Amino acid sequence: MSEAERLRDRATRLFALALKARERGPRDDAEELERLAAEALAQAEAMERRSVPPPAEAHQQPAQQQQQPQPEPKKE
Repeated sequence: MSEAERLRDRATRLFALALKARERGPRDDAEELERLAAEALAQAEAMERRSVPPPAEAHQQPAQQQQQPQPEPKKE
């Protein structure tokens, strides 16, 4: 399991705890757990963005498009 996957797993568990905390009452606890979960999720996303190489097509020059001749409008 990669570090990003571990962070996503942690975020999931923290969000679940936050939901349970909301059901029990104290909103401050739930909000703190949500903040920690969002932070873990943001770290995982940042880590994944850094580790994913750019798509190969971004490095290639786009092929020139050939224009198809357009049919002439019919004259009446």
